[in-house]
Amino acid sequence: MQVCSKLQRFVKNFGACQRGSIAVLYAASAIPVFVAAGSAIDYVRYFSNTTELQAALDSAALAAAATPEASDTERLALAEATFLRNLEGGNLAGEAITRSFDIEDDTVVAAADMNMSTSLMQFAGIKAMKLSVGAEVAVPANKNAEIALVLDYSGSMNDSIAGGVKYVAMRNAAKDLISDLQAANPDKVKFALVPFSHHVYGTFDKSYILGQSGSGSWTGCTQDRKYPYNLTDATPTADNNTKWGHPQAPVHISSGCGAYPSQQLIMKPLTNDFSGLKTQLDSMTPYAWTNISLGVEFGFHMLSDNAPFEEGVSYDDEETQKFMVVLTDGAQTEPAFGPGSTRTVAQGEANLEALCTNAKAKGITMITIAYDLDDNSTTTRLKNCATDPDTNFFVASSGAAVAGAFDNIKTLITAQVFISK
Repeated sequence: MQVCSKLQRFVKNFGACQRGSIAVLYAASAIPVFVAAGSAIDYVRYFSNTTELQAALDSAALAAAATPEASDTERLALAEATFLRNLEGGNLAGEAITRSFDIEDDTVVAAADMNMSTSLMQFAGIKAMKLSVGAEVAVPANKNAEIALVLDYSGSMNDSIAGGVKYVAMRNAAKDLISDLQAANPDKVKFALVPFSHHVYGTFDKSYILGQSGSGSWTGCTQDRKYPYNLTDATPTADNNTKWGHPQAPVHISSGCGAYPSQQLIMKPLTNDFSGLKTQLDSMTPYAWTNISLGVEFGFHMLSDNAPFEEGVSYDDEETQKFMVVLTDGAQTEPAFGPGSTRTVAQGEANLEALCTNAKAKGITMITIAYDLDDNSTTTRLKNCATDPDTNFFVASSGAAVAGAFDNIKTLITAQVFISK
């Protein structure tokens, strides 16, 4: 009975003080919740800062490796300067970062690490988290470069974006790329131009065009040839299916072909006539619909040593690296040939995927740019088309961004091809 009375008094007293008890319990339980929330915040910072540190290190190593005719000492100094410049204005500016740059077997080897102070994780006794990144970039061999610029000149490229006309920004960026690589060494680089919309316009041997006979050349517009020949860089034969010049797809036949020469939308095979290339770019203006797969089909031919364009060296030439730069601002709108002479837009999309796969199999480095492109499936297709979706695919939403993409392309090319005087 006495024990029961004591127990009753205890319960009564506890009930009278329940506010304080709950507050204490709440405070005790809040500590791990508080630490867990703080951990999430610190981990977000950790991953963001690691990404920023890796990007700065990658850029520094790439700049050091790609600089022509630099000594090892000069490369290391450039890596350090580039690394610091890339951190300016970012989250890591002013942080104590330990870094190293070395040259080992013609490879720039870089590493960086730092201790990131935590915020709320300090309540759990964790005062810092260590960030460590590394990068290796080979100093490129002394090679030549053959580059096909496959550029969208459909009507939407006349649109303005971020204060400028889209095709003008593309044109200027392409001209800068030509000028920069020309300045590096004009004897080691050639460019081809493939302006595309729903047709391409060029000059061919008559034997490669449907319905032509006799010797000599034929100049005019064409869409793709019959499937599966429109997926390859093979030379046309006597089989009409292998030839170009099939009747235009009826869906956009009213757009016609007459504007191509007047608007200078003329393909230019590989050449080191840099002035001519830039003059051509200055004179081209957009027209009509979009046929991305057709542009890539002819970019493939421009880089091949097969007829009808034989300016390219053999794929087996170890002294030359081939690149195709593909830019578009829209989805495929023109149908293309598929099995059984079917002709659909969806087939054009499938053909693009196959062409990219076939070009990469031949050793061509595919570089793609989605320029103010709001079609997710086409954006994904372009990303998959790139040789490396992480480094050879670019999204540009303004004229400045497309200029930046071409500047990065210059760095990518010079990282693979040592274009030095």
